[in-house]
Amino acid sequence: MNFLTVPLNYGQLVKRSVFDMKTVKTNPAAMLDELGRIGTDPTGGLTRFVYSDAWIQAQKWVLNKAQQSGMSVSFDSFGNGFMSYLGTDGANEIMSGSHIDTVENAGQYDGAYGVVAAMLAMQELVDEYGQPRMTMTTISFSEEEGSRFPISFSGSLHYAGVLDAAPTLVDAKGIKFGNAQKNAITQLKTEFDCKEHPLPTKFIELHIEQGPQLEESNIPLGVVSAICEQKRYTVTITGQSNHAGTTPQHLRRDALKAASLAINRIDQEAQRIGEPFVFTVGEMTVKPGSPNVIPGIATFTIDIRHPDAQVVNHFEKTIKKVLSELNGVKTDLDCWMDSRPAIMAPDLVLQLQNIISEHSASYMNLPSGAGHDTQIMNQKVPTAMLFVPSHNGISHAPAEYTNPESLALGVSILKDFLYKNCY
Repeated sequence: MNFLTVPLNYGQLVKRSVFDMKTVKTNPAAMLDELGRIGTDPTGGLTRFVYSDAWIQAQKWVLNKAQQSGMSVSFDSFGNGFMSYLGTDGANEIMSGSHIDTVENAGQYDGAYGVVAAMLAMQELVDEYGQPRMTMTTISFSEEEGSRFPISFSGSLHYAGVLDAAPTLVDAKGIKFGNAQKNAITQLKTEFDCKEHPLPTKFIELHIEQGPQLEESNIPLGVVSAICEQKRYTVTITGQSNHAGTTPQHLRRDALKAASLAINRIDQEAQRIGEPFVFTVGEMTVKPGSPNVIPGIATFTIDIRHPDAQVVNHFEKTIKKVLSELNGVKTDLDCWMDSRPAIMAPDLVLQLQNIISEHSASYMNLPSGAGHDTQIMNQKVPTAMLFVPSHNGISHAPAEYTNPESLALGVSILKDFLYKNCY
């Protein structure tokens, strides 16, 4: 898929006057603070792994809040929460939301903001205009982060019909996915109905940017054009372990030295391509891992992302070429994640842009380098995505923060989007 076919320019700015906080009725900051107290860890961050006690408590909290506001609530066999205001036209439904799980030692905005914002926007609409024509549903996806089990997006994958059965996976403590899932579902069943939910007609996700571009540009909103193609690999380089003191330099088959050389060469190619391409080595292990032994095996991960699949696939060839040119070692490249790019629906993108203009606010058109549930929903229904700024570009950390004005503006734009589609 060619990203250049998207009718938006990367980094394009549309500047208008500053948003006035007084035009917004509901500020989600207090609600996020309350939800953010569920799953706090000793370091001051949040840890809500899927199906954990904190996750169960958080999902119950969300469903109860919705139920108290008159929404019809249920959850499916993977623990995805559904909160709806039924419309007079039962054939159509618009859905908005995000995920309730977190990474380890997280902040309180990633995922949770999209859930809370959707609930509040829909509740305000019903309070002001009554029953909608089109059903409005908030979804709280069970899992997106891949923090507990070696799978990401299990909630949206199941909901989209891509993942039917509980994966036969285990967490770091040896607990099986299916067992953890069964325990969590059993506890949710004590308060709410468990049933599968049909796919909506359209889907929109409100999210923090998790990057610095909006704040650095002093732009309050980001209209997402596409979610980047993302591939992850494990590279294993095998040399020869030997004595660190008696093996001459010219006779060494040092796996770590070869890995370092490969990473440097690959990074140079990534720098040559430039933005929005990104290349990351996030994990590395060295064996035998002793200060007086030459490394015999070096294993590291590679994460590459770009909105154009052709760029990503070409870079994969570059990785293979670099590895093949290493001397004195054996190499193995295993691609274990291949997430295709998701292009947002042009008509929904245009709607968002027009609504933002009506609010006399500014926006930037940009791709999302981070993965989101929207990319899974994009396989089945038209999708859109809207970003609000992240302070200092920080996310997946306790310092993650978005100011109340930005949170409220996002809710206001989402509210108008839902109104134009549902009333």
